Amino acid sequence: MVKANMKDNEISQGLLAGYCAVTGKEVHLPYDRLPQHVSICGATGSGTSILNDSLIKQQIDNGGGLLFINGGLANKELEKIYQYACSAGREAEFLVINPTDPDLSNSYNPIMFGDPQEVTSRIMSLLPDTAGNAGADFFRSSAQQALETIISAFQCLGKPYNFEDLASVFLYEQALMEVERRLHEDHHEADETTQFSALLSRYKTAKGFEMEKFKETLGGLAGRLHQFSTGTFGRVMNTYNPEVNLEECILQNKILYVMLPTMGKNEQAIALAKLIVADCRSAIARCQKRPVEELPNPPFMIFPDECGSYMDTSWSRIFEQARSSRIFMMPAYQTFANLQPAGDKTLSEIVMGNTYFKFFFKQLSTESATQAADELGTYLRTTYALGTGSGTTMGGAEVDTSPIKSQGDSSASNFTQRDEEAYIVKPEHFKSIPIGDCLLLAGGTHLYHLRIPFPSPSAEAKAEFKRVTLNRYPRDEVAGLNLGEAVREFMIG
Repeated sequence: MVKANMKDNEISQGLLAGYCAVTGKEVHLPYDRLPQHVSICGATGSGTSILNDSLIKQQIDNGGGLLFINGGLANKELEKIYQYACSAGREAEFLVINPTDPDLSNSYNPIMFGDPQEVTSRIMSLLPDTAGNAGADFFRSSAQQALETIISAFQCLGKPYNFEDLASVFLYEQALMEVERRLHEDHHEADETTQFSALLSRYKTAKGFEMEKFKETLGGLAGRLHQFSTGTFGRVMNTYNPEVNLEECILQNKILYVMLPTMGKNEQAIALAKLIVADCRSAIARCQKRPVEELPNPPFMIFPDECGSYMDTSWSRIFEQARSSRIFMMPAYQTFANLQPAGDKTLSEIVMGNTYFKFFFKQLSTESATQAADELGTYLRTTYALGTGSGTTMGGAEVDTSPIKSQGDSSASNFTQRDEEAYIVKPEHFKSIPIGDCLLLAGGTHLYHLRIPFPSPSAEAKAEFKRVTLNRYPRDEVAGLNLGEAVREFMIG
């Protein structure tokens, strides 16, 4: 593998992808093209991690922002990126979201920022899509309406809220009544008060409040939100003054490392990934309203690594809309099947159709190799064949003593031309790509065989920045809704 000195890479050129295996020349990903997105496909152990490290290090060295979503809990990767940040003098811009280890995580609350419609949309992403199912879509719409009314009420009260507050109103009648009491006490004439009381009136009967019927309306949201309000997830995400604000991270070019526990807590990890991508969509929408000079420069990198374990169709909108905000996606996956959740090829088509740069590393399965060959395309191959022949014949009766016999000579020639489509790169060739090499398709027109530079933190950086030190910014004490405490006081008596 080729050792590269990243300091020689000019920022204006973009990111160094690698060195051409034929000419030895550098091949760059220009920053003006990167907002058209990048995809990286390769089997485990094929060299994708080398490319990942190379591009991340350059992005950090160039002063660019990064959201790196790691579908595992390898502290080695965390330490490496932290060392890259420290080597570039950017340790103060390094943030971590690690829901399995609150002591090694900054706080994050993805439901606190944005208007009621935005927050509702983020939370609703936790529910399965009901398109094409009229009955299920009716209940989803009812849950969305109720949720938006609750979020509007929370924001009308003027205090921050967290997952525990939402889970409390979804599970306990006392929390709902406490919100209604505060609204009538402090915001009696507000529209939000009227709408909230109207929502509760649907479930009030002569026998009391039908809490179970109210829970049914919310369609399982209570359980999905409750997992973020307790345990280690709760310690990271139950905050009224979070250290991580995704929009600020994008605009200020910060480095955010997210660790998803896809092995030990897969359901929670997938739910957290959905909230993060929904938060990304909201942040991108707000960035689109800003003048060009306020947008991130260099473009902000969103890098979902091992994305097959948590990516779904909810990510597709970012590929379509992020370009105008100078944000680019760079998903890394092992096979094309990772982009086809439940057999649906929609996400695969959107990713491949919206990525300008496509990296292909060694493929181990025939299906993935064939799909990679299909992506690179075919060309019209013409084959020619030329055939010639000649012969001599003699004839006569065997019993005939006459010296006169019949004799003849013959010759023939033929020419054929056949046109057929052939792969630019055959599927079997994808199975034999050397480790550390890859094919890069740029813009659908330029194909490169690359050797990837091998980056590594310096020995000095490894020794000096061996342990990850989190940035704990001074945070003001903020009084939130604290509905969980109100419920606990009621339970105690």
